[in-house]
Amino acid sequence: MSINYSGLAVVPTRPASMNVIVEPGIIDTGDRLIELAQTVSVRIREGGQRRYDKQIYRIQGEGTASPSGWNGESLRGSAGMPYQRMVPGSLQVFSRDREKRYVSEVDYTEDSYWGTIKRHPQGEIAAEQELSIDYEAWLCRYDAVVLREDGTIQVVEGASAAPESRELLLPEPPPVHAGFVLAHIFTGWGQTCIYGGGSVIAASSSPPSSRSKRSLPVLKGRYEDMAERTYVVEVTAAASDAEERYRVRIGATGEDYGTAESLTMDNLRWTEQKPLPPDRKLPLLAQSAYRYPVSWGLELDFSPMESDAKLDLSGEYRVTAYPDMIFDRRQALNGSDPLAFIPLEQPGHLDGFRHKAASGHPVRVAFFGASNARAGLWPAQVVRELRQAYPQTAISTSIIAYGGEEMRHGRHRFREEVLRVAPDLIVMEYFINDVCFGDPEETERAARDILQNIQAAGIPCILLTNNGANPLFSGNGSSSSFRKYHELYRSLAAEYGMAFVGAYAYFSQLHLFGKYFLTELKGNMVNHPYGLVDQNWGPFDRVLGKAILKILENE
Repeated sequence: MSINYSGLAVVPTRPASMNVIVEPGIIDTGDRLIELAQTVSVRIREGGQRRYDKQIYRIQGEGTASPSGWNGESLRGSAGMPYQRMVPGSLQVFSRDREKRYVSEVDYTEDSYWGTIKRHPQGEIAAEQELSIDYEAWLCRYDAVVLREDGTIQVVEGASAAPESRELLLPEPPPVHAGFVLAHIFTGWGQTCIYGGGSVIAASSSPPSSRSKRSLPVLKGRYEDMAERTYVVEVTAAASDAEERYRVRIGATGEDYGTAESLTMDNLRWTEQKPLPPDRKLPLLAQSAYRYPVSWGLELDFSPMESDAKLDLSGEYRVTAYPDMIFDRRQALNGSDPLAFIPLEQPGHLDGFRHKAASGHPVRVAFFGASNARAGLWPAQVVRELRQAYPQTAISTSIIAYGGEEMRHGRHRFREEVLRVAPDLIVMEYFINDVCFGDPEETERAARDILQNIQAAGIPCILLTNNGANPLFSGNGSSSSFRKYHELYRSLAAEYGMAFVGAYAYFSQLHLFGKYFLTELKGNMVNHPYGLVDQNWGPFDRVLGKAILKILENE
């Protein structure tokens, strides 16, 4: 059955509220027409919050000032540890017997975004002391806006928690068993209205008579944050260096993650003033409370303005960006395949492995890389299905992977630890840590060293890019950085004739599949797309595993 549609867009109200508007339209199933004749307004329930009292918690880590950042904790909720996205100001910390209440910034530091508590070295909390804590956590949720067979609109609410209570409170869209899903609505983390994305640029001041209404930089990219922000970009003429010409600093309003504050025009936190990049393409950065700037995907391109040599670029520019909380699902009414977004390249490089596996001779697969290769679901999925495909063949594995490692470290272990096990196939995964390390030249040198050794040994290899990360965790974690490394890995795989599975191309388009990318990071809301208690929690690893199997099956 092929489904066609017209109209039926789901859009925010103006001004934005907790209602959304479903515009009139028709779905044609081939057998019947389903019509929504009039505009319908439907209410979306706020995400709300959940209270946790008397949670027994063993203190971990030290901090001298809030926000104190993530401290690597894993299990949550019923295990006593606080959830990420605590409601700012809700945390209360007591001794285990609750006879003593401790004081923030004196006895401990906290971070509402990462959900962490650390002992203050000058405070009264001892290392590894057990505490009793109370707090509230923001909830978030996906709802599906559904056109029913009878022509009415229904909102199907999703869950606000994982199936296992110790996983993070990161949801999945709800299953819909009847009707046609028009959109997923994402709400939560204290949001009180539904936005539909988009951004607006203006020049609020400029030198007299130097700029017309059409003389503005071009705004590019897709805004990936869930907080409304106004970016203030100050461009000033450089004092003496003719090479620089202009210097720039940026401030941003909106929620100040990790704190109980909100940044306004009166208390902007500015980035360090730097030269306008030579290509005149300026990432819009928000200076975080973690002392590094964060990119949420937008960029101002000043290069078209320089075609007018007399135009002075100096002045103040403002960009107001709105969260994209409405994920259009109409284009998926006939289904959507994540594998169609993932480049699978140089499959012929794997012919030797296929032939050996098919011959019945024993084979060994080495998974070489960092934490996702060590603890993710996809290596076991790939091996399980290979064993089913080649039941007559003994397939062994070696997991040679260390959490937090980058390719520059792996290059020194390759000969001793990888070649030593004599693998018949190497699956290499260092993508996320390489990106967050932030030195593409060093990564390329390390990659070339490893790939040359693999090539010399004649071992088939699959080079992976996989999921992205939370840009708030690393100053190098922007989507533009991930795209750059994705293309670097891709070009190196082509140059050395290695197989390439580019799963980041799918991760970067999760909005087309009705999802906000941060909710895909199930394990820690940093970089792990699988549950820490239940590895099956989250679909990304299964997609990655299917992509690897598809390139291995290629004839």
